[in-house]
Amino acid sequence: MSIKINQSYETASWERCEIPKDEQIEAAAAAVQKDPEDGDLWMKKGHAYARLSLMREAEECYALAIACNPFNWEYYRHRAHRMLSCWRFQDAAADFTIAARLNPDDWNVFYHLGLSFFLLRDYKRAAKAYRRCYELTDAQPELIAVSDWYYMTLKRLGWDEEAEKVLDRITEHMEPGDNTAYYARLLMYKGIKKPEELLSADPDKVTDLEIVTMGFGIGNYYLMQGEKEKGYEVMEQVIRSGDQSDCYFAFAYLASKVELSAGKQAGV
Repeated sequence: MSIKINQSYETASWERCEIPKDEQIEAAAAAVQKDPEDGDLWMKKGHAYARLSLMREAEECYALAIACNPFNWEYYRHRAHRMLSCWRFQDAAADFTIAARLNPDDWNVFYHLGLSFFLLRDYKRAAKAYRRCYELTDAQPELIAVSDWYYMTLKRLGWDEEAEKVLDRITEHMEPGDNTAYYARLLMYKGIKKPEELLSADPDKVTDLEIVTMGFGIGNYYLMQGEKEKGYEVMEQVIRSGDQSDCYFAFAYLASKVELSAGKQAGV
């Protein structure tokens, strides 16, 4: 993937990739050829492409699944997720909105709808989506994930009192599951952890994705503290780390890119 500056915003420029020889892709393609009217088979083919980070090809498969059944909310959800990967934030928001109308009770849909609007810097709509996602949350790992993005959104809107209420449900000794980086960020926002503690995390014990995710949280923390230069510096480190580790589809990487672009436009 190559990222190009296009006047006042950044966009991803994708070129066709040579499809590698892969058993899952070949099996999915054969199944689709036998029954091209089955949307689920197109969805499975999309999953096979996405597994190898062939996001554009995956997106096209989900589009064909929608053509088979335009009332299946999952097809829109999967296509929207891949649109996020391709920096098509407006299109992703549109598809997640359709998915939300078709299934108003899916946590995943509202979580990513909120992310789409967050990346568009449309924080009021992001807050509305995260509020619904928050209402649908039961398990601690999901609570941790949505609380992190919901809190950041509310702070950007200046709704500090509501943001603090979100942090009230975050306590020590929770079970974050796969969301350890989000949990660390939330504890930092509460003042339980210091940014330096997250920065000094042993790279042998955390994944590249966790490092990128924690980095955006630290940069965001400094921005909220009014230390913009320090915050942008950390986010630049996130971009470099993401480029080197192929984590450029991570939400923290995308958000760092958006934040840095907005800062440059504002002359910061």
